[in-house]
Amino acid sequence: MKRLLPAIFLYLTFSLETKAQDTLFFSKDSVFSLDEVEVTAKRQEKAISGIMRGRMDLKVGALQSLPKFLGTNDLLRTIQLTPGVQTGGEMNSGLYIRGGESGHNQILFNGAPIYNPMHLLGFFSVFNSDHLSTASLLKSYISPQYGGRAGATIDIQSQQELAEQISVRGTVGLISSQLSAGIPCGDKNSLYLSGRGTYINALLGLIDFDENSIQPQYGFQDYNFTYVSRPTRKSRILLNAYFGKDDMKLKEYYYQAHGGTAWQNAALSLQWEQQLARSRSMSHTVYYSFYNNRIDINLGEGSVQLPSRIRDIGYKGNFRFRMLNCYWTTGIEYASHNVLPQCPEVSNLFSFGTTSGHTEVMHTHEYGIYLQNHLPIGTRWEALTGIRYSGSVSAGSSCRYSGIEPRVSLSYEWRPDRKFLFSYTLQRQYMNQVVVSGIGFPTDFWLPASRFVPAQGSHNLSLGYFQSFADGAYELSVEGYYKHLSNQLEFNGEMIDMVNQDYQIEEHLYYGKGKSYGIEFMLRKNGGRLNGWISYTIGKSLRKFPDINGGNSFPAKNDRRHDLSVTACYKLNRRWDLSAVFVYATGSAFTMPTALYLIGENAVNEYGPHNGARMPDYHRLDLSASYWLKRGRRRESMINFSLYNAYARANPIFLSVSIRPSDDGKSIRISPKGQSLYSLIPSISYSFKF
Repeated sequence: MKRLLPAIFLYLTFSLETKAQDTLFFSKDSVFSLDEVEVTAKRQEKAISGIMRGRMDLKVGALQSLPKFLGTNDLLRTIQLTPGVQTGGEMNSGLYIRGGESGHNQILFNGAPIYNPMHLLGFFSVFNSDHLSTASLLKSYISPQYGGRAGATIDIQSQQELAEQISVRGTVGLISSQLSAGIPCGDKNSLYLSGRGTYINALLGLIDFDENSIQPQYGFQDYNFTYVSRPTRKSRILLNAYFGKDDMKLKEYYYQAHGGTAWQNAALSLQWEQQLARSRSMSHTVYYSFYNNRIDINLGEGSVQLPSRIRDIGYKGNFRFRMLNCYWTTGIEYASHNVLPQCPEVSNLFSFGTTSGHTEVMHTHEYGIYLQNHLPIGTRWEALTGIRYSGSVSAGSSCRYSGIEPRVSLSYEWRPDRKFLFSYTLQRQYMNQVVVSGIGFPTDFWLPASRFVPAQGSHNLSLGYFQSFADGAYELSVEGYYKHLSNQLEFNGEMIDMVNQDYQIEEHLYYGKGKSYGIEFMLRKNGGRLNGWISYTIGKSLRKFPDINGGNSFPAKNDRRHDLSVTACYKLNRRWDLSAVFVYATGSAFTMPTALYLIGENAVNEYGPHNGARMPDYHRLDLSASYWLKRGRRRESMINFSLYNAYARANPIFLSVSIRPSDDGKSIRISPKGQSLYSLIPSISYSFKF
């Protein structure tokens, strides 16, 4: 028996080695390099990750534990709770990142650009969270594969994996509901469908408005379609479609005035990803994006329409490979922009008769080619160096803009749980947003770079320190940033100016430069019954225009010295999940009238320094409680109770100015008064999955 056991052992060893050779084609001279394998214990899935790499990756499915507003978790509202992303305030649908303008950010939905990512007042984004899989926020080092914007990039992806079985999930709330379904179509194909809509008009119909009040109507709806195909183990095809529509109307009976605004977003993309070899892959994306906005004003027999639209068709090609012990990414990008800026159409208004604006459809071609190198330097240093050459050409003219965009990121791993990051990027922007209103109505429009409108640019520097504690249970990030902006623009007129038949957009734009700088802090606790994060940003954003404020610097509209967000989630027991959000921000800047003169029968205002006054500080507390009726991997049902603005803070959406005579009657007093739209908003919703 003693001789038999070694013989059996040798036989089994020889057999297993021979089988491995037959299966993996091993030979004595073969050398194999294995990809890094990370083995971790099972712990709660992180809603936000990637902080130690200088970016933020959000796992949308893990956001359900965060506070809900009107019964849903919204992706962009969650991003607004992270450092460097300023709180917009009530009725502000813009997304301001590191002191830049909302139009500086690039928002991609399955590779297609989205020009207006919010529904009315910024309460909801256009992204249905049940249809999404991942999202990434890049605000420090922007890879050269992303171009065309001077600010941050938010890359959002719909469902990308095959559905294992038919699944349905949805939410029924007080003012809106949504429904999503995943359907497997064989072993290699899946279909995902989602829809969302509001029935707020039915609720408004229950309100008895008197004849002297303005009667509002509003509704939105959006739909998503995703088709996932896996023809082979190394290839994937994604077909995505999105359509969203908003419609708001206002009626006033005393003056027989009524009007409204309607806007639509649409995006269609086809993506093909192919793994060519272990270290080589490619991807191709063809997309179509559409944004349309129309404002209608009717007064008696007169009417004014202000339509605008953007239509994009584009292609992106990307190739990744390894060479000389480095990882390389290269690709090309092309987009055709067809833009109609706001073009006034006036009929029987005052003495104008029937006129149509002189704005013509603008057609431009935008292109880019890029290369990025990922180079490990020793055991602690890592470098990402990239270069992008981009340009824009106006069709039918010789006007063109182009330039090189160098980008670099250096990281030093002091210890496995401590890292320093430095980055610099030069970014160019060829589509410019003209901001007309500071509140949530979509009156803003876009202009491409042309003979009269220059391309924008930004130099961005950041330096950060990142550390994790207690085996990753806690994470700390501290990051400073500086941004220099060129060829910034501001609209110097009023919407009523557009009614003039001699109106020319270029004559109502000022051009200047800007800068913003600040420090971001974030402390995050992962896992456990109590988790969440605290984010705080102290910063400043300034603009300088030769024709504004006497050529002196002034605060940008979105300048906020302090911005604080506290997010906490607590698992009380198996049934109850509790969460809360507190936000505080310095009031935004605006221009305050300081005096009033009467010249004849006309009142003339005199204003103080441009953006020299401040709105009251903004703060609110949101509370949310979820009771799980059933909680499993395949079947779930839950009731959510939430309070938006729980202590009923009257945050003003704008300031109205009252004029009163002084006590002696020899002068007048001008005093501002904040106007708020609402205070506390309760909500209850029912969510399910099966």
